[in-house]
Amino acid sequence: MNAFEINKIAGAVFGSALLAVGLGVISDLLFYHAPPQTAGYVIELPDAVETEVVEEEVTPLPVLLASASIDAGETAVRKCSACHSFEQGGANKVGPNLWNVVGNAKGRKDDFGYSSALSDLGSAGELWGFEELNGFLENPRNYLTGTSMAFAGVRKPEERADIIAYLNSLSEEPLPLPATE
Repeated sequence: MNAFEINKIAGAVFGSALLAVGLGVISDLLFYHAPPQTAGYVIELPDAVETEVVEEEVTPLPVLLASASIDAGETAVRKCSACHSFEQGGANKVGPNLWNVVGNAKGRKDDFGYSSALSDLGSAGELWGFEELNGFLENPRNYLTGTSMAFAGVRKPEERADIIAYLNSLSEEPLPLPATE
């Protein structure tokens, strides 16, 4: 490519740039826009309207456990079987074996590496009662900060009650269910 060709290309680029800048300057001269006197828009809000707060009735856990189904709980824990085993003397998986968990100490198995948060509670003598299991199963990370359990939780209270009833049945001496009021 010779110098004449390079000059034509450079001239076309610079000419296009000069045309774009020139059109911007000319359009600013032709079209003047005064800034608004007040910035933004005024939004009219209606007066505060009182709304009726409807509280959702929460069924107490003893009532849920009284109507819980061990068979439904056995079905519900299938989603847990990827990480836990449930038979007596069963092996630990990603999570510990859950035979005889209800009423026993948290972080109780010596052959499983619990999170420090759960081990500390077990060392302090805390037990897995019905309410504790309900809270943990609902959302493990909210119930116990620092837990290594990466399960989102069981949202339905009835399903949690079924699971707790099933876990309670996994013992040679199941605990009596709490009395309903």
